[in-house]
Amino acid sequence: MEKKKRKLKLPIIILLIIIILLTIGIVLFLTLGRVNITLNGENYITLNYNDPYEEQGAKAKYLFKDIKDINISGEVDTTKVGKYEIKYEAKYSFVSSSITRTIEIVDKIEPTIELTGNTNIKLYTGNQYKEPGYKAYDEYDGDLTDKVNVNNSLDINKAGTYTIIYEVEDSSGNKVSTTRTIEVLEKPKTNNTSGIPVLMYHFFYDKNKENKNDGNWMEIHLFEEQMKYLQDNNYYQPTWEELIEYVDGKTTLPEKSVIVTADDGNPSFFELAIPICQKYNIRCTSFIVSSWTHGDWIASTYKDKGIDFQSHTYDMHKGGCPENHGGLFNCISHDAGVQDMTKSKTDLEQVNKVYTVAYPFGDVNQNVKTITKDAGFVLGFTTQFGKVRPGMDKLELPRIRVNNGVSLANFAKNL
Repeated sequence: MEKKKRKLKLPIIILLIIIILLTIGIVLFLTLGRVNITLNGENYITLNYNDPYEEQGAKAKYLFKDIKDINISGEVDTTKVGKYEIKYEAKYSFVSSSITRTIEIVDKIEPTIELTGNTNIKLYTGNQYKEPGYKAYDEYDGDLTDKVNVNNSLDINKAGTYTIIYEVEDSSGNKVSTTRTIEVLEKPKTNNTSGIPVLMYHFFYDKNKENKNDGNWMEIHLFEEQMKYLQDNNYYQPTWEELIEYVDGKTTLPEKSVIVTADDGNPSFFELAIPICQKYNIRCTSFIVSSWTHGDWIASTYKDKGIDFQSHTYDMHKGGCPENHGGLFNCISHDAGVQDMTKSKTDLEQVNKVYTVAYPFGDVNQNVKTITKDAGFVLGFTTQFGKVRPGMDKLELPRIRVNNGVSLANFAKNL
C-alpha cells in the first residue's frame, strides 16, 4: 500500500517542475526576448502656437543589441492648436514594440484691442457721443473686431466721468480688455454773442512726405495742433440742428463753440484728417460731392464713427455759368437743380441726417437759394469770411477759411 502512494506522488512532482520551468521560460521571453524602446526627452510636450517642434527620437534594444532602425510616424502642425501623437516602432526579427509621444499645441497669447481716436474724451451734456471705433486682433484667430463686447454705461445728460470697457476673448479662452474714459461736463450757460465760427478746410498733406504750395492744402501736423487746441480748451461743438435754432434765435450756445468743416471729400480728408478728428473727438463735417464719393461707400465705412457728411451738391461742382466764379449752380434750371440736390441729399442720408450744403466755389444767388430750399435744405454756406450770428439768412452763411501756415495764436484769434 505504501509503495502505491509513492508512485502517485512522483508524476505530480514532475508536473509541477514542468509548470515552473514553463513559467520561467515565459518570463524570460517576455523580458529578455522583446524589443525595449524608450523616448529621448519627455513623453508629453507642450508647445506654444507657432513654436518650432524638434523631433528628439527614441532608443531601442533587443537583449543587448541596439536597434538603429526605428520607424517614426505622425505629424505635428504647430500652426493649429490641438494634441498630436508621434508613434515610434522598432522591430527585431519577428519581435516588435512601440511607444507614443504626445505633443500639445496651445495658444497662450492674448488678443489685442486697438481703440480708434482718443482714450480720454470730454463732452458737454447734451452732445451726442459717437463711438470712434476699435479693432481687435489675435495671432491665432485673426480679426476679432466683431467679437468685442462693449460695456457702455455713459449717460450723456448727466455730468460725470464714465468708463467704457472693451473686452474680447479668443477661441483658446485668452481674454483682454481696455478702456476709454468719457468726461461729461456741464454745458456752459453763458450765451454766445460773438457768433459761431464755422471753420473751412479743403485738402491735407504730410510735410514729411510732400510739399504743397496751394493755399487749399493744410499741413496735417498743423491741423492736429488746431484740433488739440479745440479739445484742450473745451470748445462746444453744436449740431446742425442747434445751429439752425441759434440762427433763428430759439436757443443759446456756449461762448466757446465751433464747427469744423472740409470741402470736396478729397482722399486726403479720409486718409489724414479723419484720424485726427477721431483722436480729439472733433465732429468734423465733410461736404461731399456725392457723384465723386458715393454715400453707400461712406455709410459702409464711416457711419456712426463721429464724422458728419453734408452736401456739396451731387454733380454741380463744375463750371457752366458766367456769374460769380462761374459755377454751374448759378444758372442751372430749377428742376435740374432740385433733382441734383435731392439726389445728393438722398445719397448722403444713408450716413446721417442732411440739413446743409456748401455751395461749389462759394457761389450763391437767388436761383441757388431757391433750389436749395425747395430740395429740403435748411442751411447754405458760402466762402464769405465771417461768423454765423442770429438773424442771418440761413441760406447765405459765412465761414472762416483756415489758411495753411497760420500760427496757433492767429487760429485762436479767429475763433
